[in-house]
Amino acid sequence: MSAADGAPSPKRDATPLVVDVDGTLILGNLLVEGLAQLLAQAPAKVLALLPWLLRGRAFLKRKVAEAATVAPETLVRNPQVAAEIEAARSAGRPVHLATGADALAAAPVATAVGVADVFASDGRANLVGRKKAEALVAAFGQGGFDYIGDERRDLPVWRCARRAVGAGLGRRLRAKVRGIDPQARFLQGPSGGLRAYVQALRPAHWSKNALLFVPLLAAHETALASWLAALALFAAFSALVSGTYVLNDLLDLPHDRGHARKRHRPLASGRLRAGRVLGVALALLAGGLATAFALSTAVGLCLLAYLLLTLAYTLVLKRQLFLDVLVIAGLFAVRLVAGAVAVAVPISAWLVAFSLFLFLSLAIAKRSTGLRDEVPALGRGYVGQDAAALTVLGGASAFAAVVVLALYIQSPAVAALYDRPAALWLACPLLIYWLGRVVLLANRGVLDEDPVVFALRDRASWLMVLGLLVAFALALP
Repeated sequence: MSAADGAPSPKRDATPLVVDVDGTLILGNLLVEGLAQLLAQAPAKVLALLPWLLRGRAFLKRKVAEAATVAPETLVRNPQVAAEIEAARSAGRPVHLATGADALAAAPVATAVGVADVFASDGRANLVGRKKAEALVAAFGQGGFDYIGDERRDLPVWRCARRAVGAGLGRRLRAKVRGIDPQARFLQGPSGGLRAYVQALRPAHWSKNALLFVPLLAAHETALASWLAALALFAAFSALVSGTYVLNDLLDLPHDRGHARKRHRPLASGRLRAGRVLGVALALLAGGLATAFALSTAVGLCLLAYLLLTLAYTLVLKRQLFLDVLVIAGLFAVRLVAGAVAVAVPISAWLVAFSLFLFLSLAIAKRSTGLRDEVPALGRGYVGQDAAALTVLGGASAFAAVVVLALYIQSPAVAALYDRPAALWLACPLLIYWLGRVVLLANRGVLDEDPVVFALRDRASWLMVLGLLVAFALALP
């Protein structure tokens, strides 16, 4: 029987739907992304963070939101949560956002999804956990709203809600939510797991730390203690490298999300939560530095210098024309110095000169490849027509490295270390071939953006390394 026949109309569900923002509606964290933008735009503001934090998390969130605006279009939304909002709106239900983020940061997100009302931190109260629950109960009453959340801190809110909906919850948290609401529903969250964390940490780049062993090999050092120290340093550097790559990805999030290839990275794509990855990065940095200082103060200072130079590059120097590639080459040289300091062997001036020219050429190849890839997303100091000039500079630097190697082979130092130094001449044509190939591939725009990572997957590069090992083995006694 229809309503016109006198049958009662089905009662429309007008219960409000309340949706969390960080990690729920967006696959990110407004505070972390605001901090990243703040430091990227004004690195000196890092000095203000501790005083702000000492006045409470709510105050910190307000100051960051005042200083840096996170554009909603750069954020990745959870499609299932967005669908829940649309379904509630279509059913005539009111939709509200409730977030621990500051109101200034949350308001643009609410506008972007068409939600008028936002419960958020205000610079004095940090609206998370019980405080969020109390605010929602005051507005809608106990059991007067449905709530979508994503973390353990939302348990007090779910206890006050009519229906609980979880987004991306782990097995244990799902069980707790079911204990609160047996009819709870669960949506997918960030799709990243262990594999996504590994991708974010970039273990392929640990191969660059093999340079730490070069001073040992160049000095023909065979003592087990020296090699163990070098291995410990390798572990410390690898932790430091992974931590700095994560920080760089956080600072580059707006650029990466607009980049054809980088938008698929774990952080840019939303497969990993920025807050949790930031914690992993800080732990890696602390562990790497602690390991280095445990080896010796001098080694620790080398790693600290590497970290500070990397941060300076990430925050400022990568946007400085050509200075960026000089810094990248310098970071490789720091590895050589740290390796020599760790095992107390002298480092050759020949080795430093060779490495600077070699890695400058690779840094230029990396930059020229990225420049040809997509200029607007780089956030660098280059323009499109610089690619040709960079190719010339990269080739010049590459062959300067070969000239330094040739001069070294002729030097008295080689005669003292090798019985058959003439065998080392085989290294020169091998390097000429490989570096020339890298320059040409970069010029064509088909080289991986990082030549070292490219070399790990390139058969010709492995054959070149094998040839170099044969040359040095023939030269030894």
